[in-house]
Amino acid sequence: MSMTIRAGLNTGLRFSALLALVLAGWALIMLGLPFVGPAGRLVAVVGDEGRAVRAIAAAGGRVVEVRRGATLARGDRAGFVAALYAAGAPLVIEGRVAAGCLPARGA
Repeated sequence: MSMTIRAGLNTGLRFSALLALVLAGWALIMLGLPFVGPAGRLVAVVGDEGRAVRAIAAAGGRVVEVRRGATLARGDRAGFVAALYAAGAPLVIEGRVAAGCLPARGA
């Protein structure tokens, strides 16, 4: 194998590893953001709408908007995200970013 091909393979592997690292970091930030900051922040409960609404109600929050793939919610008490998980929410992510990424229900 020539040096040019080896260099190209190494560059491709480095790029793939860097891309995987950036995506993993982004995912950790999206998962961690709902746990920090003041109560009342917007969160997105990802998954089935019915299950999300039930979890939000059980956790003492309120539904702000239902989008395709996620339900946006707010909870005024500290520990709202932990209460969502305890009530059966499959995945909770930062709501402002999710609201910008997820299409409206009728769109």
